Amino acid sequence: MKNNMRKKLAIFLGVLLLISISLVFYQQHDQKEIIKTTLVWGNLSPIPQTAAISKIEKKGSAFTREFYISFSDSQSNIKQWLNESIGTSKVTPTIEGDYEKYSINPGGGAQFAEVIVNTRLNTVLIHVYWS
Repeated sequence: MKNNMRKKLAIFLGVLLLISISLVFYQQHDQKEIIKTTLVWGNLSPIPQTAAISKIEKKGSAFTREFYISFSDSQSNIKQWLNESIGTSKVTPTIEGDYEKYSINPGGGAQFAEVIVNTRLNTVLIHVYWS
């Protein structure tokens, strides 16, 4: 009886481990797709390799998709990224205190794209959506 219970427990733990590993790989794949889509919709260059991404969020339903990405980097790396990005390079930002807001002509079928830079904290928020 004990061996049978141990066998069932081992099988259960093995299945649980496989499910956990699958979820981790799915989440990593999903995050890469969110980043890729966000950059296309925002007409943005790849996020700098030196950036520390703090948020990757997906919202929506079958009829809408909305993505948020936040990262921080040095002021010079953020400026270089903004200048290299088609969506922000020719846009004059709206400045409100420590915030620079870039209203972007979206790409890839999106209806909305913006980048908000906090110049005091050297953080960037990208927000795009399609509906």
